[in-house]
Amino acid sequence: MTNLNVSIEYFDLNFFHYQNLSLLSTSNWTNDITSKTKNFLNWPILTLSILAIFGTLGNLLVCASISLDKQLQTVTNWFLFSLAIADCLVSLVVLPLSIIKDFQGK
Repeated sequence: MTNLNVSIEYFDLNFFHYQNLSLLSTSNWTNDITSKTKNFLNWPILTLSILAIFGTLGNLLVCASISLDKQLQTVTNWFLFSLAIADCLVSLVVLPLSIIKDFQGK
């Protein structure tokens, strides 16, 4: 008879424990559903990502065209070459750091 009482008490404790867990998981589950139904786009991060990609590729194309074509190797174009290098470094260093800052929300 003693074993029966111990098992009933153990069952009751587990029942309350599972009941508390089920209430917590239900509230989290409904929060997950509402957060997934929101169609939220982070436009600043998307814009900065596109600018970083196209800025880097465009400036690399300018550098390649000036360095490969002999007719484009004038003094003025070498100044454009140095400007494209500087802009490419901005696209590779500063914009990703800005994207990371926007992700963290600071």
